[in-house]
Amino acid sequence: MKRRVCVMMAVIFMLVPAIVLGVGEPGGYLPAAPILSGELLGEVDAYIAANFPGRETLAGWSLAIRVLGGQREYNQIFIFGEELIPVLDPPLDYQVRDNTAAILQFADRAGVPVYAMIIPTVSAIRRQSLPPFVLAQSIDQSQFIDDIYAELLGAVTTIDAYNALYGARDQYIFYRTENNLTALGGFHLYSAMGGGRMLGTTQPSLQNYDISFVKYDYLGDLYRRSPFQNARADILSVFRYRAAPREYTVTVRRGGALRTYHTLFPLHLLDLSGERAMDVYLGGLGAVTNITTSAPYSNSLLVLGDHTALAFVPFLANHYTQITLVDLSQTGRDDHLVIQESIRQGEFAQVLFAFSIETYMHRPYPAWSHGLLPEWREYDYEHEEF
Repeated sequence: MKRRVCVMMAVIFMLVPAIVLGVGEPGGYLPAAPILSGELLGEVDAYIAANFPGRETLAGWSLAIRVLGGQREYNQIFIFGEELIPVLDPPLDYQVRDNTAAILQFADRAGVPVYAMIIPTVSAIRRQSLPPFVLAQSIDQSQFIDDIYAELLGAVTTIDAYNALYGARDQYIFYRTENNLTALGGFHLYSAMGGGRMLGTTQPSLQNYDISFVKYDYLGDLYRRSPFQNARADILSVFRYRAAPREYTVTVRRGGALRTYHTLFPLHLLDLSGERAMDVYLGGLGAVTNITTSAPYSNSLLVLGDHTALAFVPFLANHYTQITLVDLSQTGRDDHLVIQESIRQGEFAQVLFAFSIETYMHRPYPAWSHGLLPEWREYDYEHEEF
């Protein structure tokens, strides 16, 4: 009986300030308090969950209590002003070595020019404006990228994504609630590929595009992972090439289904996809996405990439008759056999490895590229994370 009274008194003690402040955190009904700990705190939380019909509302309150108390990190996401910044874990050394070795192997055997681009995160590009608690958990991404590029030197042409984005750091180049670049950020990556590098063109200009804002209230994956209600919604925009007329056909293979669009930006998906509003870019990231255009060029491009490709590939599409975008985290045996044969037949004039620094540090997707080489026959198509 005394234990039950103690629990009820603790509930009253914790709920009164919560109700007055009108704040809280989903997933944990109560803020941590010095006087409540261990078993008693668990019993209090369970009591509220079982006895208060408005417990989901209370669950929606405790986050702000903790924010007021100084807590700034939730589920590996920093809260900074009106935006959410993902935390970048330290690199897995073995994974970095495997990824780099695979790119070098691919470049040695592909028989065509191979390019590589490692894309930094917002915490690196806006490093000077971030508070110490963010910087304390950040690695030097610029140095990491330079070290990888030094290993690739001579075999692979590298693209300086870091400085391209850093020069535009005051612009809206990263989403506030989505762990990706905006379309404008994608334009700056695309610009880094021009000017005599990958594209061999003059410096791209925004004057060649009509810019439309297609969604003003997008809340992305970071928002869903961190229940911070004051994050500012993102704006989705599309850049349509107007310097010359283009026709496009985009086929996306994902989850066993094949979708075809006659535009780079299937806007109707905004009304159908719910949380997948990012599918407005190329129909979303599929295992294999093929883009054919009426551009007056003969080159074709193979892009091995991740989610960041949705930001910059629509710009590249205006410089190739065909682009094949491959997400190796989704592909299977049949996909590999088709791409192997395309490489064997010399259908690609260039190959671009383009991955976020997060992918490069922690995922084996670049390393899996060896399964695309025509002479590789014993590839394990049953991918497993490690």
